[in-house]
Amino acid sequence: MIHKSMLAAATASALLLTSYSQLAAARDFADIYTECGLGSLIAPKNGAVAAVTNVTWDLGTTAISSNISSPDSCKGGQDKKAAFLHETYPQIEKDLAQGEGKHLATLLTLSGCSPDIHRQLSTALRGDFAHLVAAPGYSAQTRYEQAKTLFDTVNQRIARDFSHSCSSI
Repeated sequence: MIHKSMLAAATASALLLTSYSQLAAARDFADIYTECGLGSLIAPKNGAVAAVTNVTWDLGTTAISSNISSPDSCKGGQDKKAAFLHETYPQIEKDLAQGEGKHLATLLTLSGCSPDIHRQLSTALRGDFAHLVAAPGYSAQTRYEQAKTLFDTVNQRIARDFSHSCSSI
């Protein structure tokens, strides 16, 4: 019975992967599993661990969906930016509260943003961050959740208002 269930799960996974293959044709599946999804955030420098994490967590659907919904987030240094943000989150949090700082500047540099717009982008992110911190449940989030939310907020702000001055999005 267990063997039959595993076979059914494997078949369903294969069908799911096949259905997404047309949408993800621009990127090899191996790259998707190592450069996208939760795995790339947890193990940005270890493709094997990233792939195993993605498959173990949700059979790779998060990696595939992130490749489809935001393919640029899976390349161009996003893994380094995500790892840096997670590792230095408390310092970036302080920098955002002050409106400047070396960790925030490094985050913007990793985002491919021109130093000419760092002050303006920092001001915009400071306002965005104030809303994040004021949101119900923020303090109950894990550090990973807070870093992920800030990562998404930075990418959204850049895409919306600063895409002409930043190259990593």
